[in-house]
Amino acid sequence: MKTIGFCTHFTQTDEWAFDYALSLARARGWQLTICHWLHSPYSLRRDMVYPHLKRIGQVQPVTPALLTALELELRECYEPLLGDFTNVAFKLCEGHYQVELRRCLRQNLLDLVVMGYQTLTSEDASAEQPLVTFAQHLSYPMLLVGPQRPNQFWLNAAAHHLLSDLNLPEGSWQLLDAAVQAG
Repeated sequence: MKTIGFCTHFTQTDEWAFDYALSLARARGWQLTICHWLHSPYSLRRDMVYPHLKRIGQVQPVTPALLTALELELRECYEPLLGDFTNVAFKLCEGHYQVELRRCLRQNLLDLVVMGYQTLTSEDASAEQPLVTFAQHLSYPMLLVGPQRPNQFWLNAAAHHLLSDLNLPEGSWQLLDAAVQAG
């Protein structure tokens, strides 16, 4: 493995996931790619997005200037947390994150995905399946952090095969099958 993709939606569990992804990247010498999918209130129009990463303001058309401003916002959010770690990349993505994330993994742009455990809001529910279901069925390594505490980890089957590389404390992880069965 060489690249950890940390995908953020700016939640509490994302903070925990970032801390884990950064510590793993440091320990293993891997690149950390910080990803954020631009949010649009429209399920079919991805060319209109919120002008700030945390869904603030009236939607605007995607332009090079807006993408530059949003990437700067992403960098300003995470660069202070990186300390002296420099093997990092930032990536803004458009489209439905589950489709695009699968594409990034298939193209070998990411080797492992780390995300904060989350449930879909009612505005997202029509477009995407629950994150735990998506991760469980994904044939690429994915690890979710949370939802109750920062040292709670959920692994899909592909990530389970990498367990020895993940630096997880004994007893801190479970397979996603248990989360999906619990509902």
